[in-house]
Amino acid sequence: MDQLPFELQHLIFTLGDRSDVRNLRLACKTFANVGLDYLLPEVEITFTQKSFDHLAEIVKHPILSHRVKSLFYHIDLLREHHNGDEWMRAIGDKLLYGINTVNRWMPPMPAFDAPKRDWRLYRRNRAKANSPEWVYTEKQLAVGYATYKKRWSEQHHLRQQDFGSAEIVAMVSQLPNLKHITLSNFLKATPKGNNTVGDTFEDTLLEAYGDENYEHHRGVPQLLSLFNGIHCATADIKLESLNTGLISWKILQEGDQNLEIMKDILRPLKFLKMALSTSQYYGWRDLDNPLDDEAVLDGDTDCQAFLDQGRHLAMIQPIPNLQVLDLTFHSKYPYRFNLVSTFGDCYWPCLREIHLHSYYSDDKYLLDILGRHAETLKVVHITHYELLEGLWPDVFRALRTNLHLEEFYCDGRFYNGSTDSDSWDFFVGSERHISRESIAAYVLGYDSTILEDMLKIANA
Repeated sequence: MDQLPFELQHLIFTLGDRSDVRNLRLACKTFANVGLDYLLPEVEITFTQKSFDHLAEIVKHPILSHRVKSLFYHIDLLREHHNGDEWMRAIGDKLLYGINTVNRWMPPMPAFDAPKRDWRLYRRNRAKANSPEWVYTEKQLAVGYATYKKRWSEQHHLRQQDFGSAEIVAMVSQLPNLKHITLSNFLKATPKGNNTVGDTFEDTLLEAYGDENYEHHRGVPQLLSLFNGIHCATADIKLESLNTGLISWKILQEGDQNLEIMKDILRPLKFLKMALSTSQYYGWRDLDNPLDDEAVLDGDTDCQAFLDQGRHLAMIQPIPNLQVLDLTFHSKYPYRFNLVSTFGDCYWPCLREIHLHSYYSDDKYLLDILGRHAETLKVVHITHYELLEGLWPDVFRALRTNLHLEEFYCDGRFYNGSTDSDSWDFFVGSERHISRESIAAYVLGYDSTILEDMLKIANA
């Protein structure tokens, strides 16, 4: 083992999972030392005190704290239920079946000419699948509710302490080689298919999808605590990627001090993904507290008014090494945000991939912002877009001529402000559905006639 080339030793550790790394480190002293680099490259925490304590143990370790390169932070919250009856209603179908009825397994129907034995087995399994299964005993329900109250109290205590910001700042500042940060809520992102949130709150018989009735802006204090931790670190921590998950747009509205901190932290990024929500509420809708359309519209209007001021450009523009940009807005209504005021004259010399969702502009600016990155841009994703001026066929022709893309993806509705008949609908199953694969083939240069053929059919 000791005589293996250094590169090959590291290659061996990249081929297995964490359990393989632990076993390989037991083989010899050489592998024990090499394996430290792969033992804990990513730390995954949830919004619980137990998880915070686990991270605290890692940062105190003189070796492991220097090996952590990625932090995955689940900020999901348990919703408050004031009594056992509310908690029981929240469980819903789980009381009856133990799983969501939508996802219940149903046996596949046999072929029409299948033997009678297969049909008997099918009917028996189908009847079993449709029959109630009372999976929770009274004792299990009592234990589940008691556990829920304990977990909710723990999270409520952390909320009262500014979402545990002081602890997070102290711990993150001691991870000198941290390169990647991901925030996740509503199960929007999960590393390597893990179900950490589900496992964490499984014994409460509930899922932590968030509390839309809580007054604080979703994700903002958690993200700021991570930023302040990096800012306070004695080592010069330089992030390479940041994925904020779904957070409130008001992260852009922070004061001058936090804005300067965010500018410094974002400057070395190569990957930036931010999904900014403009809604007042988050999480699943409550029948007793339905989503307020006026509140959503007010959130969209306030957000756009702030973007028009251009103050956020000081944060996203000076990122010279940015390669992937996914800055999107999530609202109940699409086409709510002005691409011009969002990106202005921004230019990123290394930009390779860009995602545009729920924007509007004229065709000239859309082609301008993509064209100014023509030398490096290889991947473009556009979803739910409205052209105030110009026509989509002309845009597709310009993209084909001016860009040399490797991937083009379009989804949702491409609305044309001048006339509804010129809109392009990429929703599968809609009456005016247009194949996104066909448009991609045209833009990428694989098929030079398909766009004109589609226009002839549409105008026939």
